[in-house]
Amino acid sequence: MGGRAHLVWLGPRLPDLGWLAARSALARGGFSQVQLWGDAVALQADAAVRSLAAPGLVIRNLADLDEGSPQDGADARLRYLCATLPGAAARADVWRLRIVRAEGGVYLDCDAIVLRSFEPLLALPAFVGLEYVCLPAALYGSRNPLRWARAAGLLALRHAVTRGAGAGRRFAAVAGLFDLACNNAVFGAQPGSAFVRALCDAAAALPDRQAQTLYELGPRLFERATGNRSSATCDVLPPSAFYPLGPEVCADYVAADPQGRLGHTPHPDSYAAHLYDSVVRRRLGRQVDLRWLAGPGRATMLGRMVGPWLAELQAVREADAGA
Repeated sequence: MGGRAHLVWLGPRLPDLGWLAARSALARGGFSQVQLWGDAVALQADAAVRSLAAPGLVIRNLADLDEGSPQDGADARLRYLCATLPGAAARADVWRLRIVRAEGGVYLDCDAIVLRSFEPLLALPAFVGLEYVCLPAALYGSRNPLRWARAAGLLALRHAVTRGAGAGRRFAAVAGLFDLACNNAVFGAQPGSAFVRALCDAAAALPDRQAQTLYELGPRLFERATGNRSSATCDVLPPSAFYPLGPEVCADYVAADPQGRLGHTPHPDSYAAHLYDSVVRRRLGRQVDLRWLAGPGRATMLGRMVGPWLAELQAVREADAGA
């Protein structure tokens, strides 16, 4: 895979959590290079992004990807989706496929905190990780009322066990009842990977209405391509790899934990911890930023995961404010 890591940010200013995700990849990931893709002019204007140049971050312009992309019907369709999809998350789903197809390497969401080196995974032809879910892609094609009733029961059970601190431990006792499905927040592949080429072709084949449906260009695309099982072209890794605390359970990352009883890291086998930023923001009633992390967030699992770089980020923000 060449040891490269790729992050995509479509906004003008990288948020604090995105900065910490990139910093953790630089410090812990064992990558030969970490690249942040977006509007290069806007990203260069962000003092926090510029501060990551010293540890080795490389800023890449998404528009430049078009120059070396294949000039076939499928790629024309993907370029069209990148330009026209109304949701930033859906556009990012397509950009990440195009980046990894063109360059190989590891894609990381900007709310994924790297915990240890990815070196053991870099020789694989491709990889993606599973998470525990209540509503797998296959469910949406079913008219079986019993399957839908089971899904409703799982939603209720997950809601019950994820209320309050200690959700991870309570969920572990019932995790076997839930479905496993791929998530595309972290994945990797060799340059020219047959698996990623197939993903790009499948994404290009989606009609407009389906492409604009939540998750269709992301997790569900990977679910359909893998059947949530490993193959000769792609290794499908267990939840502990990237999603040790899954959807809703991820509230434990930001739960008050002054004694460290919820765990310093979510799982000893975890390469990264995907935070599900939208869920965490809903649980906190605010976004995860430096102000929160420097205050009550210090005494949380997330605070300990990113603690080595909080002073560095604080200095960057103060210098920017005083400029």
